[in-house]
Amino acid sequence: MKIDLHNHTRYSDGLYTCRELLEAAEKNHTDIFALTDHDSVLGCEEMKQLADQMGKKVILGMELSTDYHGKSVHIVCLFKKNRIPPFFKNFSLEMIEKRKKRAVEMMKKVEQIYHLKIDLSRLFSESILITRANMRRNLEVCNHLTKEEASFYVSSRSEAYVPSTKLSVEEGVRMARENDCFIILAHPCQLSKEDVEEILKYGFDAIEIRHPSNRENDEAYFQKVAERHHLLISAGSDCHGDQTHAPIGTCTLSGPEFAPIAERIGWNDGD
Repeated sequence: MKIDLHNHTRYSDGLYTCRELLEAAEKNHTDIFALTDHDSVLGCEEMKQLADQMGKKVILGMELSTDYHGKSVHIVCLFKKNRIPPFFKNFSLEMIEKRKKRAVEMMKKVEQIYHLKIDLSRLFSESILITRANMRRNLEVCNHLTKEEASFYVSSRSEAYVPSTKLSVEEGVRMARENDCFIILAHPCQLSKEDVEEILKYGFDAIEIRHPSNRENDEAYFQKVAERHHLLISAGSDCHGDQTHAPIGTCTLSGPEFAPIAERIGWNDGD
């Protein structure tokens, strides 16, 4: 059995529709997967309806964007009993508007400062919630740039950079906890080991020990971190449906590894 607990659709910065993600999961022999769009639950109801129609098993959730001393920290939240917390519906709508305003400001600055072409209509038709990944892809296509070249213009090193509105890790964990979520530290391999140790003090349920951006020995290292902090282990492909992210089913848990998480979130095969 393959269980993948970290994936995205067009409801955030992924390229897949809900149906396309379901079809990709089936093609890649992924038995259960979680929908964890960035700061948005607006795809959850559509995904649940389609999954039920297609006889597929999907865990509903979201990926919160938070900040720790200026560093981006992502928190995967799985919804217990597969129920979408009402609080996160309003939160999602607010985040969509904030991200849209930021994207307009940032892309216009890129156009003015670096004299690059932008296509806002194309940008806003790609995804529901716009992130820097969407902006980067827009610059790639409009200016025939490589991913690496386009990445600079939306990075914090760019003169056009506009910070996103982010919660602190502490606020994000508290928000997730208050809304009855199972909380996972996403891709710790992208943080320093020192920061991971400090961040885990805020109170997580699990840590993502398998992720496509892992380096050699990262899985073994974070397995030991999980044991030391008495955390469950998680795995996610972070699928976005594009060539710069891994396909769904790339990084997974086995059935026995998933069992303790299933118990904690109230999951059963009928969900």
